[in-house]
Amino acid sequence: MKTGNQQELFRHLIILCKEVSEGEYRDMGEIFELTKERIYPPPIAELAESFGMMAVRLEAREYLLEEVITDLKKSRQELEAAKEALARENLYLKRTLRKTIQPAAILGSSSVIKTLLMKIDRIADTPVNVLITGETGTGKELVARAIHEKSRRQGKPFIALNCTAIPETVFESEMFGIEKGVATGVDKRIGKIEQAQGGTIFLDEVGDMPMAVQGKILRVIEDRQVERLGGRSSLPVDVRILAATNRNLKEEIEKGGFRADLYYRLNVINIHVPPLRERPEDIPLLIAFFSERGSKMMGRESVSFSQAAMDRLLAYPWPGNVRELENEVERAIALAQGSKIDLDDLSENVLAHNPETRTDLSLPPVKRAERLLIEKTLRSVRGNKSEAARLLGLSREGLRRKLLRYGLV
Repeated sequence: MKTGNQQELFRHLIILCKEVSEGEYRDMGEIFELTKERIYPPPIAELAESFGMMAVRLEAREYLLEEVITDLKKSRQELEAAKEALARENLYLKRTLRKTIQPAAILGSSSVIKTLLMKIDRIADTPVNVLITGETGTGKELVARAIHEKSRRQGKPFIALNCTAIPETVFESEMFGIEKGVATGVDKRIGKIEQAQGGTIFLDEVGDMPMAVQGKILRVIEDRQVERLGGRSSLPVDVRILAATNRNLKEEIEKGGFRADLYYRLNVINIHVPPLRERPEDIPLLIAFFSERGSKMMGRESVSFSQAAMDRLLAYPWPGNVRELENEVERAIALAQGSKIDLDDLSENVLAHNPETRTDLSLPPVKRAERLLIEKTLRSVRGNKSEAARLLGLSREGLRRKLLRYGLV
């Protein structure tokens, strides 16, 4: 073969080899054409064959690589779908768990407590504001915490603010925060509303909130923004507002002590916490809980109450409600000399109370609580025994036997 032809073949081979190395070869036949016997010199044929086999292997590897990439994409799609399904299932389980677990601090098996817990379950995962009403010591903050813990804001801040405990002069800075330099020596501080970002703010005793602040709270509810004291711009906030009061806010509105527009903004849903005297059947359970906790707190062995002491506690009307009962139990544990608490260990207020004549202190606590419940139910239905039996979950004959047993005929 002439030298010129050989150079041309080498040039052609180099071009084809470059294409192979860059993965841009177009026709494998051009390479294998160089391997024909007796047409080109053996070195050229052998070199062409080597590059041709290399190209075949590269093509096969690319094909396998494309398959791997396709499989990886498919696996990624399957993983994303599984991740979404797991997230939905996790959310469902969290919501189910929040609804099925009774808050540990809200104790009771009475019908009024069951109704209260059912209402908490229904409204916990809604974004609406809630006004919690009830006498002092009934556990309004516990209800607020239960609503927060059962909501999707669980795990986010729960900020409680007692409107009675804050002086009016610092109420605004405490609630909304303050910018640095507003006054000499004042540093920047965020308020309670900003601290509750993403979570819940609980305004306890909201009826005692100063009128000047009420308008600003209303603006926070409507605009979802807060402005620090001395600030020049508003900051967006995402908080749920729960408020509580032991006052009749409608009467306060008539007196001019509370804004009507704020009342209706707060009272989207109302939850009333019943006083302890309306659920006497829960008292033994509460006493047992406070006794165990108080004994551990004071480093004492578990204590029990004598029958006489328990009966006197059941007969007392508890004007301070659950808080007063808790204090009474802790006081008795602290003063008791032995492992059993007797009448002498109770406070003067409890001992001085004259039980109503209808209360039979000779009955065991549970039976006595049952009698009180039957009496209350009969009064609520104006003596209609069929309706009372239905509400109590008894047959009419079963109710008749209990009335005879407790001397209520």
